[in-house]
Amino acid sequence: MKWILALVLALALPASAAAMPGDPPIVPLSPDDGASAAIDPDGIPVTFTCPVYRIFEAGGIPFPGGPRDYGASFSTSPTLDADGRLADPVALSQASEIPPTGSGQCTAPLAAGGSQRPQETPGRYYWQAWRLCSGCPLGYETGPVRTLTLVADAKAAIRAPGRRYAGYPFALAVSLPGVTDGAPVRVERRAGSRWRRLGGSTALDERAELVLALRRGRHTLRAVATVGSQKVTSAPRKVTVVPARRWSTGARDDGRYRGSAPQVSFRVTGKGRRIKRFSASVAMLCPGVTPGTFTTQVGTAAVRAIKVAPDGSFLAASTPDRSTSILVRGRLAGGRVKGGRVKLSVGVCSGDLRYGARR
Repeated sequence: MKWILALVLALALPASAAAMPGDPPIVPLSPDDGASAAIDPDGIPVTFTCPVYRIFEAGGIPFPGGPRDYGASFSTSPTLDADGRLADPVALSQASEIPPTGSGQCTAPLAAGGSQRPQETPGRYYWQAWRLCSGCPLGYETGPVRTLTLVADAKAAIRAPGRRYAGYPFALAVSLPGVTDGAPVRVERRAGSRWRRLGGSTALDERAELVLALRRGRHTLRAVATVGSQKVTSAPRKVTVVPARRWSTGARDDGRYRGSAPQVSFRVTGKGRRIKRFSASVAMLCPGVTPGTFTTQVGTAAVRAIKVAPDGSFLAASTPDRSTSILVRGRLAGGRVKGGRVKLSVGVCSGDLRYGARR
């Protein structure tokens, strides 16, 4: 019983124990200092030595520690905390021994949950292995700090529709293989030796779409996605914008239209050149309080006026307020609308409706 009491007191008062001289140090193994690695949703492993050592010593009796007492910290800053470990870590990982048992080598992943996971965010990170040491002045023994740069194997490419008319909006499609969801994407136009921002969006399922309206002439465009600290830039693409003339629509297209989808209605006026009072009911999915659950709400996408381009196509983007965005498109010909689509977002809720309509 006296021996057990002495052990409890030793654990409760670690600061009174001496430091542990002579134990083998922690040595980083991989990746090399300053190395680069691809982002990985499963985490990026680092390896280091994790030999058996003394956590503390009491009355001449050593109390050993092993691989389970090791870990690694990951941070975006090299600043150290009061205990000698990296301050403000973006991830803290427990070590696991690399087989076989007794190898004296461990691995720990750069991995964490949350909305912006470091293992999926390009940038420069600092990592450091450590082990518990209640017999040490700071409570830990630490290895050297090393750097690791994460990069995304990502690309960007833009694609414009076949015909673009001066003063009429068109959709610019951006392909973004390797770009994570939520990454900001912008489109820029060359102006002399500089690039000027035209508009922005966010990546979803490795794609983005931006609505633009340009003046007549030839324009050079590019897309730029920002993934963490990494910029992904598309090759420049020349886009020609032609004058709006020779409409394919006419007075025969004027009138009131009803959609094939429930509660889609609008009116065509001006010899088939304008759509007025467009309205559509759109079912939207809304994330629930519990992760992975959803509720359904029905919203109304209402746009007061939409211009019809000479080839009968129309596209309108509207933001009635800060939390609402509407995108309406279709093609008018022969008293019918084909290929109609409405996207509606209200707060965290969003919906996508495909429709047709006739006079």
